[in-house]
Amino acid sequence: MHYNISILDTSNHFIKLAWTIENIHQDLLHIQIPAWRPGRYELQNFAKNVRNFNICDDQGNNVLFRKVVKDRWEVETHNIHKLVVIYEYYANQLDAGASFVSEEFLYINPVNCFMYVEGREDEEYTVDFNLPDDYMIACQLPVSRNSIKAKNFDLLADSPLIASNTLQHYTFKAASNIQGSASSIIHFWFQGMPYHDMPKMIEETKKYCNEQVAVFGDLPCKEYHFLYHVLSTSFRHGVEHLDSTVIAMGPAEDWNNSEFYDSFMAISSHELFHLWNIKRIRPTDMLPYDFTKENYSTLGYVYEGITTYYGDVMLLRSGVWSWEQYTDSFKGDMQKHLSNPGRFNYSVAESSFDTWLDGYVPGVLGRKVSIYTEGMLAAFIADVLIIHHSNGQYSLDSVMFDLYHNFYKHDKGYSEADYKLLLEKYSSLNFDAYFADLIWGRGKYENWLVKAANLIGCTIHFESGELTKNESITEQQRTNFNKWAQSKVVVQQ
Repeated sequence: MHYNISILDTSNHFIKLAWTIENIHQDLLHIQIPAWRPGRYELQNFAKNVRNFNICDDQGNNVLFRKVVKDRWEVETHNIHKLVVIYEYYANQLDAGASFVSEEFLYINPVNCFMYVEGREDEEYTVDFNLPDDYMIACQLPVSRNSIKAKNFDLLADSPLIASNTLQHYTFKAASNIQGSASSIIHFWFQGMPYHDMPKMIEETKKYCNEQVAVFGDLPCKEYHFLYHVLSTSFRHGVEHLDSTVIAMGPAEDWNNSEFYDSFMAISSHELFHLWNIKRIRPTDMLPYDFTKENYSTLGYVYEGITTYYGDVMLLRSGVWSWEQYTDSFKGDMQKHLSNPGRFNYSVAESSFDTWLDGYVPGVLGRKVSIYTEGMLAAFIADVLIIHHSNGQYSLDSVMFDLYHNFYKHDKGYSEADYKLLLEKYSSLNFDAYFADLIWGRGKYENWLVKAANLIGCTIHFESGELTKNESITEQQRTNFNKWAQSKVVVQQ
């Protein structure tokens, strides 16, 4: 499989793709463009951006084809062993999950605009780019003379790239295991204005990165890439990938604003945690991904909720954030929870299933909750319960370590039953009520939050959403708090 990519029209935002398919030995070929992208669990129908689709043989003769559904083509290939599929793609959406081309740069999420042959998804792809001589390419895949190579379509689809002559590149080394005996290279790529104090950003990223490695025991890649779009307008969006993330934030003029920088660090920590949670630790419902249709799962409270929780907790534990910075963020999530009447009408598990229906728009007033917000609160409660009932021996870290080493590393997905058993394994507590009230129930978070906060010597003020430390606490509460704020993973052998 070979692609050639050209910048066709920067004013109207079109790129041109020529895809060569060889070794054809059947009479009918089915070509598919993805209907959605991992990280956003809704149909996005990328085929709507395809223009001037045509297919010819290696002699340049047109080949018969027909569209059989909105994003799938059937091609007659009797006695044809090589095809060239040529089309244009409208790339005019600049966020963390789409594609964009302008006079300044090219940005592609291959899952948006690349196609595959049904039954041949595991074949190698090579991609050549026709770019100006002074352009650099930022991508998790190795780049060689404006070319990239992926071992299969799944990896190609999961490898976004930015190409420009204004990319700014920084690197540092982070520990890739808890012994510190090995290291990985962390890349920062900035399209737009970078933060003025890069030594500070590098040092703080290293701190929370090392804290996340401590949770899982190792960093599962030799190189990791942060691809940043720094925009001129107000914006915040991040998407995780196998060994990289794309984060779009703005406005650039707010870099020196502490709230903006804290938000930037929070989304970066969140996306890095996805390196383990969802890019490797994955529900059985999404193993493997099916790009043609919805991949339903009720486990969004694990793959997004737990990630949201740890994104902030890692900043607290690593010392990047103070207690005040952490509780400011916690307050924001609590206010989202308390201001949403949907918490009385739909569970977080049901809302996860329905991201494919209306998960990323406000939708009907009070219909649903958020896998990010309510999922984060459920993770906080689970973490505190495990710490308290195990007398500080275990925490939610232990559950995540177990999912990584005993599921992902054994090529297994996990189910809700698997996750529940792990919570019970490390807490020695029956989690039936937790799942009945918080995961599948409606309107029952407040009592659980009060109890969890009390177990670590804190109080939640529901009028404001604030989490505060109590002035007078017991020794057990103090121990629980310290374990929670400084927890290091321990697992059962």
